[in-house]
Amino acid sequence: PEYEQKFVSERETWKEEIRVLSIRMKNIRELGEVQVELYSKRQALLEYSGKLGQIMTKLNSKYRQGKTGRMRYYSEQHQYKYGTNEKTTLIEGDLSEIKERVDLMNNQITFINETMKTIDHMLYGIRHRILLEDYMRSGGIRRD
Repeated sequence: PEYEQKFVSERETWKEEIRVLSIRMKNIRELGEVQVELYSKRQALLEYSGKLGQIMTKLNSKYRQGKTGRMRYYSEQHQYKYGTNEKTTLIEGDLSEIKERVDLMNNQITFINETMKTIDHMLYGIRHRILLEDYMRSGGIRRD
């Protein structure tokens, strides 16, 4: 599906951006700029996560409505009387397309949230990197 390709592409882009920023963190002179970029990327992820959450809410609502409608159909309108387990299986089959979209959206939201955590760890690491650099410059580590 189109969502799937879009999400795969987005994940690859984010992985590459994080990789490049982590490499740039090695250079103490770039840390300030990297820090600003990390905050900017984190904000973009936060906003995107919010949008995905809104879409997810609509998809879940559509899924629940579909489930209710199919249950009515199999319980009241269908000529054959199905048992509860049979109805559940039939309903899941009928709604498999929307369920796949829900699962794809869930995976993307999880990825975005994990990427935000990675950025948080990187931001935390910058602070410690600067402290270590100051410590080393102040003569805290002697190289005899």
